Amino acid sequence: MAKTRLLFYMSAVFILLPVFGARPLTSLFAENLQASIIEIGIISSCYSLAPLILAIFAGRYIDRFGEKIPLIVGALGILISLLLPYIFPVIPVLYVSQLILGGSQLLAILSIQNGVSKSSTNETRDKAIGNFSVFTSIGILLGPLLGGYATEHIGFELSYLMLGLVPILAVCCGVMLKTVPRSAALESEKSSKVWKETFVNRNLSSSIFVSMIILSAVDLFYVYFPLYAQSQGIRPSQIGMILAVQALMNSLVRIFMPKLIILIGRVKTLYIFMSMGAIAFALIPFFSSPYTLAISAFLLGTGLGVTQPITIILTYNASPPGRTGEILGIRLASNRLAQTIIPFLFASLSTFIGLGAIFLINSFVIFFGAWMAHGIKDKEYVEQPVTLNR
Repeated sequence: MAKTRLLFYMSAVFILLPVFGARPLTSLFAENLQASIIEIGIISSCYSLAPLILAIFAGRYIDRFGEKIPLIVGALGILISLLLPYIFPVIPVLYVSQLILGGSQLLAILSIQNGVSKSSTNETRDKAIGNFSVFTSIGILLGPLLGGYATEHIGFELSYLMLGLVPILAVCCGVMLKTVPRSAALESEKSSKVWKETFVNRNLSSSIFVSMIILSAVDLFYVYFPLYAQSQGIRPSQIGMILAVQALMNSLVRIFMPKLIILIGRVKTLYIFMSMGAIAFALIPFFSSPYTLAISAFLLGTGLGVTQPITIILTYNASPPGRTGEILGIRLASNRLAQTIIPFLFASLSTFIGLGAIFLINSFVIFFGAWMAHGIKDKEYVEQPVTLNR
């Protein structure tokens, strides 16, 4: 079990490093190619379109046949998506690249989330998801840092090539995984029941909705913060450093997540730290130097760092037996729905209200999500007879 989880943890780094390196890079590259702010919003939305369609089907596949194949296919898809802008550095290719990147990232990260959750027990799940989140934060930290530095020193195209080679390491991790046996519980359940559980169960639907708010907020930060910072005269390498500060705090605060949950509980931790993230977003428009913006990034990373892992645990715990992959797929599909609509909506708004106001509006949205999170009742997941091959 420990070896299996380690392979998942390492895969998370090799998947998220290139993804989070490419996302802010793509915003800047599109602007460099003379794309309008509306076009940049649409390109960003393309990242979420494929997962929106594929997430539930991918979850069902993972429930039936395991995590190995989706992880390998997802990693290869990320490689292809990042090679495309290197070979064809034009705006139309960025749309295709982001479509492939989003779908591939979904396959890989959903398999990792489900694999880590299934290979742990009720007693160890907080720690396992916490460790998983630390590794994801390492990828999120290194991605913008390397992407920003590479952009300034070797240019956009070569930066895509460099990031595109990283997922090969995730393929190697996937090859070493053993196939998970089919879940017997899965065969006796109907998909319609899963959908009913999702929308009727208030804890499940609230956890998913709060997750949508958190992920769309983080996505907006990675898409629009580089543009805002650049408008304030900040260099790409400095932007990468600021994004790295946010990712570093994401990583550090997640180390303490199990202790926080023991002290004050999952739900209380969720809404308190969401409120901190909302405050961080509200501060951004009032700052213009790299140092003050780094303070906002510090608070944002601290505030939202533990929230997304907690929504994974709450969603998993509230899932019907034997359908955890499918429910996590519904969660990811919902996240991608928010990521598809929100960037385009905010891109349209920014034309009239400016980039800074985007962060203020997002702050109010996160505060609303924190209020919703306050009413979630945590439910422990009942273990199923599903084991991973040792």
